[in-house]
Amino acid sequence: MQKKFFSLSALLLTAVLVAGCTSDKTEESDAQKNEPSNTPTEQQQPATEDKAVDESQETPASNETNKDNTDTSAKTEQEVKYKQKGEDKTEKATESKSVDQGYKMQQLPGFTLSPEEPGKDMLVSNENSEVFMRVETVDASQSSYDDAKTSMQDHMNAVGAPVALSSEELAAFKDAKNVEGYVVDFDTEKVVGVVFEKDGLITKLTIHDNDELDLTDAMLKMASTISKK
Repeated sequence: MQKKFFSLSALLLTAVLVAGCTSDKTEESDAQKNEPSNTPTEQQQPATEDKAVDESQETPASNETNKDNTDTSAKTEQEVKYKQKGEDKTEKATESKSVDQGYKMQQLPGFTLSPEEPGKDMLVSNENSEVFMRVETVDASQSSYDDAKTSMQDHMNAVGAPVALSSEELAAFKDAKNVEGYVVDFDTEKVVGVVFEKDGLITKLTIHDNDELDLTDAMLKMASTISKK
């Protein structure tokens, strides 16, 4: 009887020891699962640092590209000489391009170039909006100089009694293939009409000016720089 009791006690003790070992192994396994692994993160950090170094090395090249674009887009300047109220003046003009038409020109400060309607632009004095030059251009392959001249003559005849401009007054257009101009004088104002052919373009100008500003010569000098874009 005592022998059986001893055997039963031994079995129970063995079961408790086995259960304890199993529990320790389970907890140890769970702890390993829950413990964060630092190895992948540590391996990825050098790659991130390398990427940062690469980006910093690329930055100067990007800046150089932006600098090149800025230099390319810089507008050209040209000195323009003109007379205003009998006084000789010289100013720097900047290249300006028509939004709707196929031409560009040198524009003096104090003027604004903007579309008036399809095929017509207005170069307006910032000081007085009643002083302006209307610009109409057409490709020489789509029209003729004679047609443009007839149209200009008809317009000037409707304005008043036109007088032809002298070759001296049209001297700015010395490089034009053809040129002709007229003026209608009023008391303190005048209307000037010019048509010329140059650089594959036929251009009609209508200038409204007054004695107070006297910007006709300045506007004609700007118009003489009109060329294809």
